[in-house]
Amino acid sequence: MKTWLSRSTCAAALLTLGVLGAGCGAADDPATPPELDATDIAELEALADRAVAAGIPGVALVIQAGNQTVKMARGVEDRATGAPLTADHHFRPGSVAKSVLSAITLQLVDEGKLRLSDTVESQLPGMVTGNSHATIEQVLRLQSGIFDHVSDPRYLAPYLGGDFAYAYTPQQLLALSNDHPPLFPPGERFNYSNTNYVIVGLIIEKHTGLRLAEAVAQRITGPLGMGATTMSLVSEMAAPFAHGYLVGMGDPIDVTGISASSAFGHGNIVSTPPNLNTFYAALASGQIVKPAQLPAMFAPDARIETNYGMGVWVWDDFPCGAWVGHDGAAPGFDSFSYSRRDGRRQVAVLATSLTVDDKAGDEAAHQAWKDLVTGAACK
Repeated sequence: MKTWLSRSTCAAALLTLGVLGAGCGAADDPATPPELDATDIAELEALADRAVAAGIPGVALVIQAGNQTVKMARGVEDRATGAPLTADHHFRPGSVAKSVLSAITLQLVDEGKLRLSDTVESQLPGMVTGNSHATIEQVLRLQSGIFDHVSDPRYLAPYLGGDFAYAYTPQQLLALSNDHPPLFPPGERFNYSNTNYVIVGLIIEKHTGLRLAEAVAQRITGPLGMGATTMSLVSEMAAPFAHGYLVGMGDPIDVTGISASSAFGHGNIVSTPPNLNTFYAALASGQIVKPAQLPAMFAPDARIETNYGMGVWVWDDFPCGAWVGHDGAAPGFDSFSYSRRDGRRQVAVLATSLTVDDKAGDEAAHQAWKDLVTGAACK
């Protein structure tokens, strides 16, 4: 079973595009509009149908390709009612939050309120006990070596015990991490630790004087007109919303109501596929982070084996273009949200279960999800 709120399999699926996307190289030609024809759309519809037939309660995707918008959804928003899912439903796209927080952090750097060379200790004195000398840039790049609180068995205990309303404070999440020694010295290597973005969230609150949700609204979602996107810490989502299910433990379990406080900073985001495309299109075009900062944000550390920049996965070697964005996992949801680096296509694909993890023993659903993600990016 996948650990909730950890890195999902979507980035791994994108990694396969170099093989699965063969034959779509024409989309990388600037003279060729990256639009989908009727055959492409029919093939995507078939892939979405196959994903639902394999056991995923619902899938939705939106592709923005030039002036063309392709929307589709299959399955239900709620297994209890059978109401159909749409591509405009609210979902929890998990670690897409990391891209949002990284963008705000770089805004604060540009404003002179923060330096990438500042240490965690200088920003949050006494709050992180191991590797507190890690720099903000190392935190953004997931190179701090700080232990991931999600990996502490106590983290999931309230929810596995049925108390979905159990609320964490950011300080409590840091405390779970602080009980473990660092994994390695800062900057030595890459390790996907969600605790890094709990730290980033608190630093944003410190320098903006706002709650994290308010800072995101003021700096990102408001200016971009992303009215369906919030970073609330409560469990409720605005209607219409998709229910998320945990699978692989008998009948699917509706885990939609798990408190978003459990993912402060690293995954407490609610959005829709169109809003996600709006965000990554704006990010890639320099509307959020200044164009002069994007090369550093989108550049993995050449000294370390990783495809991670600052809050984004970066994939430059696929036959259907270079991509930047993030995958995400939240209780009951999996997502894939990327933009081509040239801004000519955005793709948001969301699933309403964690069936998509091959470790859950449902290889058919995992493969169907991977094929749908690949098709959405490369058709």
